[in-house]
Order: sequence, then C-alpha cells, then structure tokens
Amino acid sequence: MANSKVIIVVLRRPKKSNKKEMRSDPFYEFGSFGCTKCHKRNLLNPRKSHELIGVRLAFAQGGQDGFKLVHLTTPIKKIIPHGKIVEVKWSPKHNPLKYKKAPLLIDNDGNSNFPYLRIYIENAKRKGNCPSLVSTFSSKFRTRREPLDINIANQLIGVFGKAASGSGEIFAKTYVDALPYPPPFRDKNRRRTYLDLIKRAESCKSCK
Repeated sequence: MANSKVIIVVLRRPKKSNKKEMRSDPFYEFGSFGCTKCHKRNLLNPRKSHELIGVRLAFAQGGQDGFKLVHLTTPIKKIIPHGKIVEVKWSPKHNPLKYKKAPLLIDNDGNSNFPYLRIYIENAKRKGNCPSLVSTFSSKFRTRREPLDINIANQLIGVFGKAASGSGEIFAKTYVDALPYPPPFRDKNRRRTYLDLIKRAESCKSCK
C-alpha cells in the first residue's frame, strides 16, 4: 500500500471547566497542525520535525465512546517554523469525520474497527499498569512520534479510506462535529484564529 508511514496523534477532549476552551487545532480546512504548541516537545519537536515529511498523521479523538479516527492526513508536504514551534501542512485538504460516525480505534470494552490495533493495545494493557484499554491507548500514543507497525498502518489507511468514501453525512460540517461534544467556546472565525496563532508564534522569540 502506498505510503504506509503513519503516526497516531492523540487529541484530548474539550475541558468543560475552561470557559475559553475552543479546541481549534488541528485546522483541518487549512491542512494545518501545530500552531497551538501542544505537541512541540514530542511529535512537533523543532529539532526532529524534518522527519515528518511524507508521514501521514492519524488524528485520534478521545471521547465518551472511546478513541475515534476522525482524520487521516495525506503525506505531510511542508514543515514551517514559527518562532519556537513548527507547523505541519498537508494537501489536499478535507473535512474530518464526525466523532459519532468515525471508525472506532478502541473503547474500554475492546471494540475496534482495527483488529491489529486492538491486539496491540490489549497486549500493552496486560504488560502495563493502565486500568483500561482507553487509558492504555492514550499512554502508548500521546507522546509517541514513531510510525506504526506496517500492518496496523495499512489497516488504518484501508478502513479510513473506505469510511471517507461513503456518504457525505459522515463528514463534519464544522470542526465541532469532529469533537465528542462542543467546547465551552466555539471558534467562529477559524481563519482569524489560525492567522493570529501564527503571528503570535513568530513574534515570540523567547517563548518556552
């Protein structure tokens, strides 16, 4: 299968306690990820970001129904530095899938649309200290930057491709649809937010 280099990116669910929480990134409609600095110490480490060229990112959204595969990018084409952070870009750009309709990566009952991944998580849970399959998934992937095993990667590509070729109803109309529930504050002008984040990052020379 063409370009089977895939890295899972764990996306956290919105914090209901933070009234300013928007959960704007990834900016799917701009083919962009990384402007909020969330992964700058691992996946988007500026010193290693060049290694992401040609890699596909699998966005795993956590929520009440487990982790869902809401988007699989095309191969990363550009790595753009902005001050202390880097932004990855892909093209063509597509809307993500709705959280409610996206393929299931894993839930706590062991359900999954990806058998190879389920076996991997179940084995990891037996060897580790995490109390559940969902927490094991999060532990294994939240800071990981290594590509998936080829069998798991090919299965993700195949299942996602089949899902994304179906009815248009599976696609998110807004970024909020790709979340398990709406954030406390919806980002109603994502282009402005996106450009403001880049401007802020480029103007910050001493940010840590």
